[in-house]
Amino acid sequence: MSESENAAIIRRWFEKGWNQRNADLINELFAPTFRAEGGMHGVLDRLAYKQYFEAVTSASNDLQCEVVELMDADEYVISKIISKGTHSGTVSGIEATGEFITTEIIDVWKIVDGLIVERRNADFDNSGIGEQINQRLKFVPE
Repeated sequence: MSESENAAIIRRWFEKGWNQRNADLINELFAPTFRAEGGMHGVLDRLAYKQYFEAVTSASNDLQCEVVELMDADEYVISKIISKGTHSGTVSGIEATGEFITTEIIDVWKIVDGLIVERRNADFDNSGIGEQINQRLKFVPE
């Protein structure tokens, strides 16, 4: 069974946007009224989501998102990805640790007329990231 047009849009965002650090895809794939909720960042509009993207990719210059599963339900696509990368730069006030971090993320995306209008984070392993970063931090001498 071939992938739906909406699922292909989300796959493209992960593979060409996140994995290839192509922030310009936000202007192409995301509606001007785009809104993201949940995860580590709270609520973001399209400009703030682009800033989030740039902060994350600069804090982990080898970040890769593996698309594990895409489930299509009309105008909604549910994505399950595994994000992997080295914490090589400062993000959210946390200095680089050099730790390789793996995180599972489940999002619900809404697509209307070929544009992403909404992303709701259903599951983001915040505690797992914290444990992976703090594992190194707790051994740093004061």
